[in-house]
Amino acid sequence: MAKSTLVRPLIPGAVDIIGDVHGEFEALQDLLRCLGYSNDGQHPQGRRIVFVGDLTDRGPENVAVVDFVQALVVADPPRAQVTLGNHDLNILLGRKREGNDWFFEESENQQERILEFFRSLPLVVERPDLRVVHACWDWEMIDFARRANDVVTLYRNCADRIKSENESDPALDAIDGRLRLQNRNPVKLLTSGPERRASVAFEKGGKVRNEERVEWWADYTDPVWCVFGHYAIPAGRPHIFRKAVCVDYGGGYRGLERAAPGFTGKYTTRLGAARFPECNVIFDDGATEPFHD
Repeated sequence: MAKSTLVRPLIPGAVDIIGDVHGEFEALQDLLRCLGYSNDGQHPQGRRIVFVGDLTDRGPENVAVVDFVQALVVADPPRAQVTLGNHDLNILLGRKREGNDWFFEESENQQERILEFFRSLPLVVERPDLRVVHACWDWEMIDFARRANDVVTLYRNCADRIKSENESDPALDAIDGRLRLQNRNPVKLLTSGPERRASVAFEKGGKVRNEERVEWWADYTDPVWCVFGHYAIPAGRPHIFRKAVCVDYGGGYRGLERAAPGFTGKYTTRLGAARFPECNVIFDDGATEPFHD
């Protein structure tokens, strides 16, 4: 039997699409209770869950999140699906990044189990009325993903090819070289979105940067709903862009809130789920926000 490609069918029926969890297991449990799920991820109305990726990093209970979500995915029948996020990809590639030191401190057996799970995840899930991807919907890159069945192999083959092209182009400067590596690799683009040269260099995360993110959703005009995460758009700012819905409300930054002087236990960041077919968002505090195109 042929291996599944990196673009797979989205589960049918009513779904709750949950934004970037980032190791915040308590927030995830609160959200699932608000959505009506039992402790084992079953819903009395038969609803199921889709996670947009970035299950881990930054938060305090990364292994608990992975264990819980993996159990839902492998249940028979499955109670959840997950698309691969950029933080998940960094772990797969063995890249140490801010917030993912927890993984490299785990036992070898634990690491192998998590790597096997992350490597099994698709980049995209879709059905005629709904699409889910971690960071960006791009037809050309998705077509690449349809023809591949191993995300690490696809990433490395594309990265090697682009690097070779860069080295053979003496007129290419370092910034454009990095942009090619970002925008021409389907795994990079689908998990962390397109970038462009910034008009002015800026500092972010302690580094001077010359590339900035592109708000690709401003040009998304397809009639099919597309739900994505990644961008940590704060609550109170627009999250619905015609048929594109960002379900990442910055819950991955709760650690910063907890560490802030005078924190009272009330978060401004949120973990939310976009519900279909209802077309509303439910948050981990029980609040509801409707949306429409």
